[in-house]
Amino acid sequence: MAPSSRILLALAGVTAASLALVAALVFGGLDRLGLRSAEANMDFLLSQLRGSIEANVGLGLALPDVRVAQALVEQAKAADDRVLAVEVFSPAGVSLFNTDRGAVGEEIPEAWRRALAYRSVGDRWRVEELGAIVVGEAMRNDFDEPVGYVAVTISDAARASHADGLAAVLAARAAWLAPLALVLALGVAGWVLDRSTRDLRRLAAELSAAPPAGAAPSPAPAPAPAPAATTPGARVRAAADRAVAEHERAAADVLAADEA
Repeated sequence: MAPSSRILLALAGVTAASLALVAALVFGGLDRLGLRSAEANMDFLLSQLRGSIEANVGLGLALPDVRVAQALVEQAKAADDRVLAVEVFSPAGVSLFNTDRGAVGEEIPEAWRRALAYRSVGDRWRVEELGAIVVGEAMRNDFDEPVGYVAVTISDAARASHADGLAAVLAARAAWLAPLALVLALGVAGWVLDRSTRDLRRLAAELSAAPPAGAAPSPAPAPAPAPAATTPGARVRAAADRAVAEHERAAADVLAADEA
């Protein structure tokens, strides 16, 4: 495979990987946005529960004595089919009121304790469980001291359907966007490669046309014979030249004979 083809294939692979990474990041961001949206829908419910229970605590009742809280948590669950459970527990982590009455008196899960300990924004905390999301908030008395917590467990089905919808939309967009991006990337890469290798191709053509090093040079053309004398003056000069040449040759023969 030619080097240019390998470069184009490498660029195509990098482009495809980049598109996949961007799609994953966008999908993850929108999925988190869907999660935040599901939590936002619970804000009103949490605010109502917290306000009603805090009002009773403000009358001087201890949180375990606010018996109306059991009716409030059951009404909150019945009002929204996305709500799986509602629970009110003490600062020590013991369930006081629960839509699952059999869980009253039990301790909250360890994951909830960690969320309470490491919450970063105000009194709100959140835990993601298998198929559910738990959103909780602190309840305070008139001295701004926490007297307990209310937690709402909502179904993850809405979030899952939201994620499926996002995946379908991204797949539909990628069906035409990904090939277009690949073609564009290959076109740009080919143009850049052509511009950057133009001088090299011209130099290679010149080198291929030049004779190889060490080759014998082509013989020089033989000199053309002297043109025959055509004018009277030229014929006289030619005859004189022949006579002089014959005289010199005869003199040379005589000298050679004397020396012998």
